[in-house]
Amino acid sequence: MFDQLVPIVLFVSLAVASIGITRIVSDGRTRRKLIEAGATPEQVQAISARPDPGLADALKWGLVIGAIGLALIVIQFIPYRPDEPISFGLVLVFGAGGLLAYYSTARRLADR
Repeated sequence: MFDQLVPIVLFVSLAVASIGITRIVSDGRTRRKLIEAGATPEQVQAISARPDPGLADALKWGLVIGAIGLALIVIQFIPYRPDEPISFGLVLVFGAGGLLAYYSTARRLADR
């Protein structure tokens, strides 16, 4: 099991690192272009500020982790071994279901 986990963790780590570096470079270029265009420091700060995720982020991860936990419980009751590919697929499907539940909940809350 751990032999399969190492390449997955390596891939995810490299993806997160490259996304982070890309975001930092992109934000720096945007700020520099805004300053070169004559924007005041307050305008640059307001445009480049990240919104506070607050409760929406907690809701998203709560739904995703809850769905994955539910998938792990369901895996115990299906007639397959936990290390078979269908088990991993089930975890991914439940995780995607958690993200879709977050999407529909966030849209409903934004429409208020």
